[in-house]
Amino acid sequence: MPARRPPLARLALALGVAGAAFCASPAAAARAQVSASGQVGVVGVGEDGYWTRTKLDLGLRVEDVYLRERPTDFGLGPYVEARSAAFIHGDYGGGLLAVIPVDPTFPLWLGAGGFARRQDHSWAPGANAFLAWGSRSYNYSSSYAMAFGLVLDVRVHRGDAPGVDTVLALSIDLEGLALPWMYAISAVRR
Repeated sequence: MPARRPPLARLALALGVAGAAFCASPAAAARAQVSASGQVGVVGVGEDGYWTRTKLDLGLRVEDVYLRERPTDFGLGPYVEARSAAFIHGDYGGGLLAVIPVDPTFPLWLGAGGFARRQDHSWAPGANAFLAWGSRSYNYSSSYAMAFGLVLDVRVHRGDAPGVDTVLALSIDLEGLALPWMYAISAVRR
């Protein structure tokens, strides 16, 4: 008999499908601004308490922001992510994020969503909410916008050992990591 998915895992899957459908539909006036980032930081793992152990946190997130025509505009869109706390478990999910232009170069972006946690050969549901602040560009000539920032992410999870994890991470744009290599390759080719 196949294992039944937990309700929150079904919600995370539905959000991911809805996000993909939202990304596939054309925007009314503004072009979508996609960004992909890697996150490196610490996670306060809380199983019996709030922050019982500290582990390395690694994550990947792809965001697609709509409604922006310039850096001073509000933005809204879906995100999908995969992350792990010291490779003990994996969280896979998505949700909705908003870009709030408190400053054209350094806006706030916040989001919330659901995820499914894979640990010890079983799946468990979870939900998260995050707040990030940093540099987020608006690209007038392309649909890719770079984003670098500091992230505070609170993750509530269920399963065999329910708890609350707190993530403090540095978000580094993947294109930003590739730029030195791209410059080096182009210098070698000349």
